[in-house]
Amino acid sequence: MSDYPTNPVGDVGMHVPALASALRPQPLDELRAWGGVRLVRRKRVLDLGCGDGRFALGVAPFASDVYGLDPDVDAIASAKKTARISGLRNVRFAVGAAQQLPYPDASFDVVILSWTL
Repeated sequence: MSDYPTNPVGDVGMHVPALASALRPQPLDELRAWGGVRLVRRKRVLDLGCGDGRFALGVAPFASDVYGLDPDVDAIASAKKTARISGLRNVRFAVGAAQQLPYPDASFDVVILSWTL
């Protein structure tokens, strides 16, 4: 029996405390290692396994739209709250899993999996 509530997207994903985000590199440092801001500039970006939105929120100022998807309900709630507080209007978060993407094919220019389990 799990200590975590049943996940609405099924038995996928893994609960990693949001505090773990503090242990990861800053989004722009990570993006620099992948080629820099040009990777996301004015593009539609999917952050798959976004957790608390750390990376999605970090690249949002450069992208046209950023979508974050994660099976962790609490992490998505935290990401939405942070986006609201920061005033970012081009970021959307949803509960879901890579195994069943809720988006049509070819919806994104870039799909990123940053620190995804």
